[in-house]
Parts: sequence; structure tokens; C-alpha cells
Amino acid sequence: MQTVFVDGDDLSQWERALSVPTQAVFFETPSNPMQSLVDIAAVTELAHAAGAKVVLDNVFATPLLQQGFPLGVDVVVYSGTKHIDGQGRVLGGAILGDREYIDGPVQKLMRHTGPAMSAFNAWVLLKGLETLAIRVQHSNASAQRIAEFLNGHPSVRWVRYPYLPSHPQYDLAKRQMSGGGTVVTFALDCPEDVAKQRAFEVLDKMRLIDISNNLGDAKSLVTHPATTTHRAMGPEGRAAIGLGDGVVRISVGLEDTDDLIADIDRALS
Repeated sequence: MQTVFVDGDDLSQWERALSVPTQAVFFETPSNPMQSLVDIAAVTELAHAAGAKVVLDNVFATPLLQQGFPLGVDVVVYSGTKHIDGQGRVLGGAILGDREYIDGPVQKLMRHTGPAMSAFNAWVLLKGLETLAIRVQHSNASAQRIAEFLNGHPSVRWVRYPYLPSHPQYDLAKRQMSGGGTVVTFALDCPEDVAKQRAFEVLDKMRLIDISNNLGDAKSLVTHPATTTHRAMGPEGRAAIGLGDGVVRISVGLEDTDDLIADIDRALS
């Protein structure tokens, strides 16, 4: 099997990669942590013309803010540990597709590998689904306000949040998403040689927001992607996507928005 990587927000790269017969296309949008977007409808059209199935990782957007199937996607995947559970209690995931796909390759994989979820974990995820909408609505609204606050902060170089007009793909976000999501990414305005130390200081000063690389939780969480989720990419790989040592990612939870902004402001001061 040959695998080809493309810049998800560059349609010309998709066109070149899909100029030959292809089995499958996999992407997440918005991306973690840089919040780059893939034009779902455009890429799906190209992929289907090349004979490929399209798999969308929709964790960041959640099914409340972005739906892949109306845009032509064949398979949608979720980490149930994130927004679906929403309280960091269980490990799990979900694969959504048509009956032929689920009864075919998915069931075959399950028989051979045995990824059977416990009854209790399944129950926890079902209970999480009951409150998913109200949780995402609150966190999405808070994230929007936090992104706007950070966008004007003197200690912040840039903010990446799909529903900020300053986002380079803002128009695309408005077309395929009904909200910017629950995650805000920003870069500290400081020299790169001290950026990691400065980022660690900011994280350590937060009191209401906890340090963790999880997201989609009822608790607001902050992480330093360069030394956690994206450490394995190496300096060159991180530089290629603009992920410097001063980049910080916040997953916005259910706390009072004003309290969260005050905590962030205090940490940045």
C-alpha cells in the first residue's frame, strides 16, 4: 500500500494526488492543533472521481457543528473519549457509514481484532450523547469569546479559530461549519528561543484551566502541542505546519466564560 500526504488546505495538491486511482482518502477538519480546514465537498468530489472512499475525522467539529454525509463523505469517525463522553471517563470511538460498509469491512475487522467495548463504557457514552448538544453549544460560544479576547491581546502573536474573520479560511468555515468549535489555538508573541519556556510559564500560571492533552471535556484543558501531541513530528515537521514552541492549545469546557478569560489573562500577564 502506498500512502501520500498532502497539505489539506491546498486543493491543487489534492488534485495531483488524486490524478491516479486511489483506494481511500482520510483527513480531519479542522486540523489539530493548527485549525486548518479541508474543503470537504471539493475534496470528496475529487476523491470519488478517482474511485476513493472518503473518511472524515470529525472530532474537532463534532456532529453538532459539521456533518460530513450531506457533503458526500462515505465514512465519519469519532473519538468517543472526547466530546461524546465529555468528562474524561472512558476510552472509545465510533465509525459511521452505510450498512454495506459497517456489515462488511468493519464487522470483519471487529471479528479479527476484537475491539469490543464494555457494556458500562457503552452506557457512559450513551449518557454523554444525551447532553452533547447543550455542552457543545456552551463550549462553542465560550470558545468564540475567548478567541476574540486573545485576538486583541498584546501578548499573543496570532489566534487560529475557524469562526474568527482573521482565519485564512473563514469563508470556508462559514460554509461547512455552523460554529467554530470548542478548541482555540494561539501563539505567544515572544522570540522563538524562549518560546517553550514562556509557554510553560503561561500553562503553569493557569489555575482554573488544567494541563492535559485531552479535549472535548467538561473541564477546560490546555496543552503545549510541540512537546505533547506533536512531539513525534520533530522540529522540521512542526515548522512545516507553522507549529512553533510558542503555540498553545486550549480546549474550552463548561466553566463560566468570564472566569476562563480572567484565568487566561492572568496567565498571560
